[in-house]
Amino acid sequence: MSELRAVASLEEELTCPICLGIYRDPVSLSCSHSFCKECIQEVLRHWHSPEGPASCPLCCAQADPATALQPNVQLRSIMQKFLDAPTHQEHEVQSEEKGESSSWQDEVILCDFCLQEPQPAKKTCLTCEASLCQAHLRKHSTKSPLKDHVLVEPCDPQALAERRCPQHGKLLECYCKRDSVCICVLCCVAGSHKNHKIITLEEAFGQVQRDFSERLTTVETQEAALDQSIANLLKEEEGVKTKESLRRNQLESLFKEMHLQLDNQKAKVLEALSHNEEQQIFQIQMQIQNHREEKDAASRDIEELKALGDQKDPLLFIKFMNI
Repeated sequence: MSELRAVASLEEELTCPICLGIYRDPVSLSCSHSFCKECIQEVLRHWHSPEGPASCPLCCAQADPATALQPNVQLRSIMQKFLDAPTHQEHEVQSEEKGESSSWQDEVILCDFCLQEPQPAKKTCLTCEASLCQAHLRKHSTKSPLKDHVLVEPCDPQALAERRCPQHGKLLECYCKRDSVCICVLCCVAGSHKNHKIITLEEAFGQVQRDFSERLTTVETQEAALDQSIANLLKEEEGVKTKESLRRNQLESLFKEMHLQLDNQKAKVLEALSHNEEQQIFQIQMQIQNHREEKDAASRDIEELKALGDQKDPLLFIKFMNI
């Protein structure tokens, strides 16, 4: 078992950080990091940091694809001996039995080191500016020079660019308490935030976390108070609707009663007016009848007087006038 562990440890040292396989034609960059020749050529052609034309995938040291690749003869010899060892065959079989299956998902951040079939990234290294799958992340984390690199959840190039200072291109590792903004180290030393109250991003995160529970409690209390206020207002609204509906019904009943009384009073007044009119008309008609009777009598008297006017006999005239 100890022999297998030693083989596994040696195999890890002989594994290319890019393809995660045993070195094939190993070469070294000027920073002394080794890779398969084909793998590093492919990476240097298609992937580089924003601050330089090309860089080492592990330490971000600048590298020229045309001149930086140096054959690593000693590593190639060790690798060949390892491949020829019988213990390696047994360990390879066991490793295949323990292989992890991966499932693809839509719209995932892919590993920048996978050349053939990119796997979903598990973390993004801010220092290397690269996303790494589980296998490359394991290799990345075991390399001593890379252990201090900052790892975050997988993010795309746009989100990765937002983690760098737009002025200096450095990682946003500090926090200006005066301006409440994340800044880089150069902003603290020579930028517009010089002489401001500066803390690390981790310290700012710790302070925000300490205030988080209190702030959450405050917001939840405000939410509960608002819910209660809304409930009270809804209840008050229903009360107003009920009260106004009752008043409306009362007013409708009152005006209906008033209309009924007015109609009754109107009928009585109209009846009294009609009775008064009939009495007055009756009296007028009686007077007219009396006047007509008196007129008829006067007409008869006129006729008699006119007839008397034609009387020539004095005795009859006087006698008739005395009647």
